[in-house]
Amino acid sequence: MYPNDPNQQPQPPQQPQPNPGWGSQPAVPPQQQPYAPVQQPQPQQPYTPYPQPVRAVPMPIAQPGATVVKRPKKVSGPFALLFNDWMKAHWKLVILVTLAVIILGTLIFQIVYPNSRLLPGTTVDGVALGGMRKDEAAKKLDDLYGDVKLNIYFGKNQAAFQTPKVKDVGVSVLNENRINDIQYPFYYRVIPGSFLFMDSITKVSGLEYAYDKQKIQDYTQSKVGDTCTIPAKDATLKLIDSQLQVVPSVPGGVCDITSFQQSLSEARPTSDADSDSNKVRIDSTEIAAKVDDDKARQLADMLNTRLKDPMPMSLGSTSEPIPGRIVLSWLDFKSEIPPDSVDDSANLTAKLLYSVNPDRMSTYLSSGIAAKVVKKPGVSKVSTTDFTETARVNGANGVDLDQDKIVASITNYIDSKTNQAVAVTHNVGPTVIYTRSYTPTSVGYSALLAQFAQDNPGKYGLAITELSGLKFPRSATYNADARFSSAGIESLYMGYAIVMDKAAGSLRPAETIAGSRNVETCMKDMIIKQDDACRLGFYTRFGFAHTTARGAELGLQNTVFADKGGVTSANDLQKVMIGLYKNQIARIEGGQTLLSIARTIRSNDGIPAGISTGSVSHLVGEDDAEVRNDTAVVYSSKGVYILTVLSDGSGWDKVASLAKKIEAFKQVKVPPNAH
Repeated sequence: MYPNDPNQQPQPPQQPQPNPGWGSQPAVPPQQQPYAPVQQPQPQQPYTPYPQPVRAVPMPIAQPGATVVKRPKKVSGPFALLFNDWMKAHWKLVILVTLAVIILGTLIFQIVYPNSRLLPGTTVDGVALGGMRKDEAAKKLDDLYGDVKLNIYFGKNQAAFQTPKVKDVGVSVLNENRINDIQYPFYYRVIPGSFLFMDSITKVSGLEYAYDKQKIQDYTQSKVGDTCTIPAKDATLKLIDSQLQVVPSVPGGVCDITSFQQSLSEARPTSDADSDSNKVRIDSTEIAAKVDDDKARQLADMLNTRLKDPMPMSLGSTSEPIPGRIVLSWLDFKSEIPPDSVDDSANLTAKLLYSVNPDRMSTYLSSGIAAKVVKKPGVSKVSTTDFTETARVNGANGVDLDQDKIVASITNYIDSKTNQAVAVTHNVGPTVIYTRSYTPTSVGYSALLAQFAQDNPGKYGLAITELSGLKFPRSATYNADARFSSAGIESLYMGYAIVMDKAAGSLRPAETIAGSRNVETCMKDMIIKQDDACRLGFYTRFGFAHTTARGAELGLQNTVFADKGGVTSANDLQKVMIGLYKNQIARIEGGQTLLSIARTIRSNDGIPAGISTGSVSHLVGEDDAEVRNDTAVVYSSKGVYILTVLSDGSGWDKVASLAKKIEAFKQVKVPPNAH
């Protein structure tokens, strides 16, 4: 190639190529080496590999007439800026897609939503039921309507005689059909967002009612009896602020019981508590109250006038004023109706009386006045051995308020018989603390039982009998022939009757006694679990005469059998337990199986709670009236003994404390000839 050669083809100018390895420096042709600048001396650094430059690749030279293909422009920059630019260019598309997704999702939700559930946001009678299954929603409404109050009025009375719950009078509100009638039709399901307004356009059908005639009858008879008589309410007084005010009388009446029940059978209660639908008015013949408003107002005027000023109360040498409103708060009121009043003339003699409530009075006096006159008694210390007092140190007497006399004094002041009330006092003996000791004899046992009953609240029947471990076993009783409520402990005697009748063949083991439980199961449940249904089942099976005859075979002296309210004594229980342990009762028939069953009882109350060593085979009985009975064979390291505790007005902790005293007593060394 020579300069100015006429045959030479023109050449395109050579384009500089970027060198990716060297930033913005012009590319170096492949045949040339890049210029290497002189490196200046640098401080010595740790060795790191130096990145090698990438050689530039020469761009192909476009020929004349050739189509030039442009490479896409490389976009660079932060993502947020790029996304923002994209959104500005396509925001309409984004909105349309979003709306389409929402509409599609809503339609899918509406189409597949189960018809067995109520739509979200559904309310019926003001109760939110959204999303609930229809049967659950119906039950919830039924329960809520069952708790609606039904106001029952008699005659022209403006005050309700009774406000029972609807369910308590035998009226039921049914919601199953009306809830099932709530549908979500398909033509609404394909309307986007229709589930949001369905609750406002859905019409719920009316309430349905059901009536339990037997329950209505039981309710009316329990409230008004067969005669359908509603007693009148006499006027009385009530303290409001610092004045007594009249509580008006309410007339009674006599109604027709059939009409009363018919009115309840026609009740149509609703969810609106103030609606007339929740009111039932019973026609009745009015009976006027014996103490009318005027008689009550006369007493109120007298009391308010007398106690408008403080009541002075004498404390001996000083006097203490008590505000009249405080004294008024102590008063109770009751009607006095002469017993021979049989006609309207009773209205002339009946009257409202007041009385001073001693508890409220005492509470006030104890908070201040009592401290000025009351003196705490001292303590007397007494030592005893068995029944003999061996030492005594007497404490000083104290002084306390005499409540009965103070009540009489306040009454006299209110009736204007005296000018002041008096804080009357009386002497109080010292508190006695006993230090008890007992000889290791039967007399010591007797003293222990008697003094336990003396020192603890309640009534007791006690018996203790030693059966082994000593040459001369000891025994003692206290109040052991007294009759106590058996409260289920008669299961011991019933168990004997079961064993004997099974052996005689008159009671088959497969017989059902209570529910589906047979003889064997019920006997165990009766003894181990104190199951009352099984005990009553056996009593019904045997009958009074047969059960009593079996008791006579045991030699019971103070026991009376009954389905409820039976009684027994500590001596009767003690006798049977001794006979079973010695295998003298139902020996052939298997009487000792009763003790074996009783030994499996895992109760921690009563006698077992007071025994620290050994084991116990016991039967118990209890009721809600604080009757706690326990009879037990105690197998101790000091020998076997039988302890029976019957109590009324006590607790299991007291029974356990006696068992603990007996155990400690047996630890005392017994002289060889002690009895």
